[in-house]
Amino acid sequence: MYRFGYPDTQSGHDHFFNTFARFRAVSDNACNTPAMLAEVLRQSQRDGVSYLETMLSFQSSAVSALARQLKQQFPVQASYRDSRQFPALQRFLLQAGLGDTVAAARTEIAQYVNKTRTLLNCGSPDTDAACGVDYAFIVTVNRTSSLADGTPDLAKVFTQAAFSMLLASSEERVVGVNLLSKEDAPVSLAGFQDQMRIFGYFHEAFPKVNMALHAGELTPCFVGADNPALKEHLTGTLKAGARRIGHGVSFAFLKDKEKSEVADLFRHNNALVEVMFTSNAQILGIAGSAHPFAQYRAYGVPVAFASDDEGVSHANFTDEWIYGVQKYGLTRDDLQYLGRNSLQYSFMTGAPLWADVAQGKAVEACSADVPGSATPSVRCASFLKQSAKAAAQWDYEARLKEYWQKYGRFFGKR
Repeated sequence: MYRFGYPDTQSGHDHFFNTFARFRAVSDNACNTPAMLAEVLRQSQRDGVSYLETMLSFQSSAVSALARQLKQQFPVQASYRDSRQFPALQRFLLQAGLGDTVAAARTEIAQYVNKTRTLLNCGSPDTDAACGVDYAFIVTVNRTSSLADGTPDLAKVFTQAAFSMLLASSEERVVGVNLLSKEDAPVSLAGFQDQMRIFGYFHEAFPKVNMALHAGELTPCFVGADNPALKEHLTGTLKAGARRIGHGVSFAFLKDKEKSEVADLFRHNNALVEVMFTSNAQILGIAGSAHPFAQYRAYGVPVAFASDDEGVSHANFTDEWIYGVQKYGLTRDDLQYLGRNSLQYSFMTGAPLWADVAQGKAVEACSADVPGSATPSVRCASFLKQSAKAAAQWDYEARLKEYWQKYGRFFGKR
């Protein structure tokens, strides 16, 4: 998207999504993955990010082969629309070697991690600063999988979901599952209800596996005014068990009553919206007051900034924060809240530090302590020792305090 300026030739939406096929010769080569991961970590370090969750697909060829076997065994599409059939589908995949594919993926992940450490010289006297960025993977399911006639390939979606959930439940480096690709594509719209039925089933089967599903990356421009998908892609994703929703732009085009219903569901599920300013401007043409960021906040829905695809957008995480300050007049307290939300709703293991992020209220074990202090109480220290997430949040508070001391005068409290 670098210097993209040809709206008369191709829309930003098409240009963005068509980009992926153009660099597939590089990205599909597993030998290049550690180098790309190392660069992502370097950029994260430059952006001041302490913890990163990045999306990757693993064992794609093997998973596709399993999907073909599943279709041969269960050729009728109705099998993938009836949740009563799902246990049988899952058993077949396990018998066909799903567990072996997951084991191969775990080996693949270990190789990526080790090679990335080598590239960054982690643990050596010349350690790259990027080694200080903790990271984990989100494994993906493709919502645009289709058959030869253009209809949804539900067998492939089911297989990818089965693989992703089993991998995330057995590999500590994989902390969640996402659903990606064009949400407004005809095959995505046609298959949405079935996809959510599949995700809902696996959410019940693997309740501890986190889901951060992209949803609501829709506007009336792409699906038509008053299209039920504008609301249903949000509610359906939340009901399927998503703890985070990426984009959520369609919220801006709902009626007030619908917004209240969606917001209630977000709050009830304690789910967060990942706000992606650059991506939404480039793909959907939604920016400034047209973006639902301020609306979500007004309805009490938790939000945090995210980057979507930095490489394709030719952007960085810092840009998202600068845009938020410039366009929405965010205060120091606003920025502090948004930063805390990022870790609060991350998929790091352990209980969170905050009982109430908006109010800055810590959990009872640390309620008498100053978050980020060098000498937490015995009880709080014990709590932090048992939770990687809380420990990371505590460290963030220490960094935040140092940051405000250096630069707080530039923000003030408006």
